[in-house]
Amino acid sequence: MSSLPFPARRRWFFALRAAAVAGAALAVILLLGRMAVEWHWFGQFELQSVLLRRWGLQLVAFVLVFGGGSLLQLKQVQRCWRLRQEATTKPLGSEPLLRLGGSRLLLALVALLLLLATGLAYLVLQARDLIGAPFSGQVITGFTVLLDLPPLLPLGLAAGLLIPLLIRPLATLRITLAAALAASATALARGWSLWLPALLAAPFGERDPLVGLDLSFTVLRLPALKLLLSVLLAQGVVGLAACLLLCLSEGTSLSDGAFPGLSRAQQRVLQPQLAFLAVVAALISGLAPFDLMVEGSGIASGAGYVDLHVRLPLRLLLALLLLLTALGLLVPLPKGWLRRGALLPLTFTALLVPISEWLLAPLVQRLWVQPRELAMETPYLRRSIQGTRRAFGLERVRSITLEPRQKITAADLAAAPGTLANVRLWDSQPLLAANRQLQQLRLYYRFSSAAVDRYPLRDKTGRQGSRQVLISARELDSGALPRGSRTWLNRHLVFTNGHGFTVSPVNAAGPDGLPLFFVKDLGRSGRVQGIPQLGVSDAQAQAALPVGRPSLYFASAPAPYAIAPTKVQEFAYPDGELNVYTHYDGTRGVPLATAWQRLCAALYLREPRVLFTGSFTPRSLLLLRRQVNQRLEALAPFLHFESEPYLVTARVGRHEGYRQDQHQYWLLDGFTNSRSYPYSDPNPQGLRYFRNPVKAVVDAHDGRLWLYVSDPSDPVLRTWRRAFPELFRPLSEMPEALLRHIRVPQSQFTIQSERLLRYHVTDVRTFYNGDDVWSVPYEIYGNSNVQVRPYHLTLQLPGQTSTEFVLLLPFAPLKRTNLVGWLAARNDPPHYGELLLVRFPQQRLLLGPQQVSALIDQDPTISFQFGLWNRMGSRLFRGNMLVLPVGSGLLYVEPVYLQSKANDLPTLVRVVVTDGTTFVMERNLSDALKRLASGGQGASAAAAASAAGPPPAATAVQP
Repeated sequence: MSSLPFPARRRWFFALRAAAVAGAALAVILLLGRMAVEWHWFGQFELQSVLLRRWGLQLVAFVLVFGGGSLLQLKQVQRCWRLRQEATTKPLGSEPLLRLGGSRLLLALVALLLLLATGLAYLVLQARDLIGAPFSGQVITGFTVLLDLPPLLPLGLAAGLLIPLLIRPLATLRITLAAALAASATALARGWSLWLPALLAAPFGERDPLVGLDLSFTVLRLPALKLLLSVLLAQGVVGLAACLLLCLSEGTSLSDGAFPGLSRAQQRVLQPQLAFLAVVAALISGLAPFDLMVEGSGIASGAGYVDLHVRLPLRLLLALLLLLTALGLLVPLPKGWLRRGALLPLTFTALLVPISEWLLAPLVQRLWVQPRELAMETPYLRRSIQGTRRAFGLERVRSITLEPRQKITAADLAAAPGTLANVRLWDSQPLLAANRQLQQLRLYYRFSSAAVDRYPLRDKTGRQGSRQVLISARELDSGALPRGSRTWLNRHLVFTNGHGFTVSPVNAAGPDGLPLFFVKDLGRSGRVQGIPQLGVSDAQAQAALPVGRPSLYFASAPAPYAIAPTKVQEFAYPDGELNVYTHYDGTRGVPLATAWQRLCAALYLREPRVLFTGSFTPRSLLLLRRQVNQRLEALAPFLHFESEPYLVTARVGRHEGYRQDQHQYWLLDGFTNSRSYPYSDPNPQGLRYFRNPVKAVVDAHDGRLWLYVSDPSDPVLRTWRRAFPELFRPLSEMPEALLRHIRVPQSQFTIQSERLLRYHVTDVRTFYNGDDVWSVPYEIYGNSNVQVRPYHLTLQLPGQTSTEFVLLLPFAPLKRTNLVGWLAARNDPPHYGELLLVRFPQQRLLLGPQQVSALIDQDPTISFQFGLWNRMGSRLFRGNMLVLPVGSGLLYVEPVYLQSKANDLPTLVRVVVTDGTTFVMERNLSDALKRLASGGQGASAAAAASAAGPPPAATAVQP
């Protein structure tokens, strides 16, 4: 052999080694860069301990799983390889175990290859899901999900492994096992979202009805156990398949097409693996009581009659048989025939049990249970009703019955001045459309959302303690810059912040039908003003609505990272033809003072310009996660937050951590949930437990944030507080100025309302018959027939003399359109969070929103006017139908807007009111209510108006 190839091979070896070292070094630098940025990001809140604990938990889990698994499984494969090398001399008994020949050997090898690839695919997908969304609750936690794996993935892996297995079987199996172990370790490391609460679970103080354990076991520990057992089972299958592949392909087995059988030594090596799989499968089957309480199969949510009397005994029998099988594999029996005589019947019986369940349970359900279903399922239906109501907080709903009159009188109107003074005539959708036309002012601004809130804006009589308004932030959208101006410098250093907000009363419009504003415009031309027709002076508005420096660096919509302050001036707001510039004066952000910090930021952002720019100063900060939701989810990923934060402007005063000169804050609600609460019927999103225990506050200027605990009794939150106590503060520490603006979140209210549609019924027979199921009614919104969404109102609840800020949703009977009741969530102290269910007698026909909308269309005067507007280059837009309790009756109010087909600028042109018998449409609410109280008598301004133009005025009611 020539001496030349050896130096060449050395050069190639050293080149590959250098490339590997360089790649590893680059990966380490990238990892350190990301870790440094994350460390500083948490450091701005002085919460590095939280990040360090999270890193430590994941690192310990990964090292333990990967290290321990490598020692066990790679050593096991090495044993099988050593026995494979001795294949020509291995001793065989008179009746060798697993003797295979011809097609049976080929089928066995193909099955093992597919089993190896499927187990690996399962572990990889599980790790991927937990990396992407560890707190979603939608992760793979059961081995049966193998049936749902994409078939091409295991087949592709099997095809990719085939040739390497034939050429280098040991190396290929080592790499495969290492990949499976890495996936398992990653899954369990990222699965700290499941096993940490399992270790620290706070007690619920309630026991499950089947086993008698505290509910914390099923809610918090069961998901972690299922994750662990599914990983162990899949990893055990991969290891066993690898060893059997080595055994069956030993010596001349492949060329001869026959495997002579397993030797005693090979059996001794494989028995612990089989026993391990049997124990894991037994534990999975042994969790049947808890699985059935969550995932029952009867008419009740949770374990029913067949589950407890057929499925549960069979699964427990299976667990016992599997444990006995494992014991038989591990304990040496005296003779081969005895071992075979004991193990084979156990194994075949264990295989028959699942088949028996699959065949027997449906037969018992159909032949024994269904003829007497109500009597046999009553206890389990009662458990389901009670469990669902507890899990979603429905047992705290207070219920009253009202019998409203189908007629509104002047006395009814006089009895509800607070309700009538805050009737919401502006919806968020038309108001946002008007804002974009009147207040957006530049292309790069946007109004993403409008929140309904209440502020202490008293009228001239002093009777109105708070007024309902719509507040909308003017956020920056750097993506809307002209294409030539969409440079890196503009997007990240110049256009860094939104500016200001608008505040509009919900019940007033100007002479032109456009919304009025308490706060409007920008910069020097910006105004905080009163509205004389509402009796609110300029001084009152300025006292209630502080503006200060309304630079919104942190917003509700997605926003790119920003770097500030720098030597480059930041755009503040336009002032006529000129622009006003500023510099960020906040102190929160990732520092960029040193070369190492800039290098880390460049690696984190994958942006080399961060490294080479000369625009930075020692005070420059990298502002990351500027969307409020992203900011909170990064800090507390175990909480789920409301999708839309709402802006609050308030004078906080002297309060720890808050700046007196800062007034704009984002408020957001945090939720805990679970998919494993026993006997709870899941909602359409699969949730079986839901709570709102956290109120979050984010400074809109520099991103400081606070998490306040509003429900310390929630066991899930108590568990997370044990893990990260420094994250949370009691609600009593929230500044009073912000506390006045907390509200029941729409997500929670929507979920509870949806559950209440059926679970307002507590009588088992009525529930079973399904003759008192409700639905959410429909209304015409815009030009579409849509379900009514919960809406905020300031009104006097039945039996109350003062007004409250409530969230309300009407209900209708299933498949009918009349009104059967409504649910109200109270938002003001001391009744915050209370739910009031108002029921109406079902023997009386009370009109629902859909019926009222249809009757409005049938009114000759109103429908004629609607038709005229829709034919004159305009487009009619119908607002939310509001159902209000007024005195002893119900008042229906629908605002009507008009838009030009050439311009998306809605104007409030009419208000339609009715009590179900009389329909009135007028230019303003005051005139409409007067005509309604008089029974529709008198001249109608709406009817007298021509179709040629909008009304001269649309003003609010003055009680």
